[in-house]
Amino acid sequence: MMLNQSLAFITALFLSLLLTPVMIWCGGKFGFIDQPGKRKIHDRPTPLLGGAAVFLAIALTSSIFLYFERFNFWVILFGLAFVMFGMIDDRGINIRARYKIWAHLLFSLLFVLSSGIQLHFFNTDWINVLVSIGFMTFMTNSMNMLDGMDGLVSGVSAIASFFFFLLALNSGQADLALLSLIVLGSCLGFLRYNFNPASIFLGEAGATLLGYSMAILAIKLNIIGLWDVALSLHITRLQLVTFILPLIILGIPIFDTYFVFTNRFLHHVKFSQPGKDHSHHRIHLMGLSQKGTVLTLYAVQFMLGSIALAMVNAGIQQFFSLCAIAAVMAVFAWVFLTKVEVY
Repeated sequence: MMLNQSLAFITALFLSLLLTPVMIWCGGKFGFIDQPGKRKIHDRPTPLLGGAAVFLAIALTSSIFLYFERFNFWVILFGLAFVMFGMIDDRGINIRARYKIWAHLLFSLLFVLSSGIQLHFFNTDWINVLVSIGFMTFMTNSMNMLDGMDGLVSGVSAIASFFFFLLALNSGQADLALLSLIVLGSCLGFLRYNFNPASIFLGEAGATLLGYSMAILAIKLNIIGLWDVALSLHITRLQLVTFILPLIILGIPIFDTYFVFTNRFLHHVKFSQPGKDHSHHRIHLMGLSQKGTVLTLYAVQFMLGSIALAMVNAGIQQFFSLCAIAAVMAVFAWVFLTKVEVY
């Protein structure tokens, strides 16, 4: 099994390293270029076809190593749907935010109904479906909103995938562990060209693809080790407890989305308006370079992943202590970042 996993990771990494330069050329050739502007940090035109490179690396590697897994076909098919839809925006054809969300909701609904991959929080199946598509749509848009600095989303997704791999391995989910490694390898290969100064961006296609991928890893993760905590709380649906771990791992995009929306509401700023009011922008305004800001968030991502990993076989006291640590980190970050004036 370890050999198969190693080969899958190396294949995804190699394909991503190989395909990304091709997409840099294609981006310039076919007009998928992100031009500098007032609301952007980069100062030179940069190709936007990174999403295509990451998708092809994931899809080709998955087709080789997860060929016999039923869910793999649907993961690739709807991953393609998110990428193709995102490429419309990357080509410069503006689509209103509300229509993007409706499209993401539709893709998520069709994916859940086709693949059977969904959350199991409640006894009523249609409520589980609604929660699942809501979470998937939230993650696709959260990652898209977070994509504001070189290497941020690709690096955060790579680190998150690494911890999903460890958790899936610990819980005996070999197929999920393999998919996590494939996403990890694809992100790392792309990060070689996406880290500051970036020669290619993920674009909306790539950011939504990685948000969709993170949502799938989170929903499919099944951690048996927390049954004792669930029983102590008289909760019969284990995933109501275990889903806290993926939420902690994905804490950076989740926090950033709520942080931005809350502050925009309080300052009467349109939710759909692009701006430099995200958590990474505020850290950058404190004086850190782009690299320093992104590396700081990488460190936070490792901390969150480590907290989630430590919770796997925790007793109820340890479980709530670790939850409290994550909560304190979020409150501290909120207070600290709010002091930076951006409006």
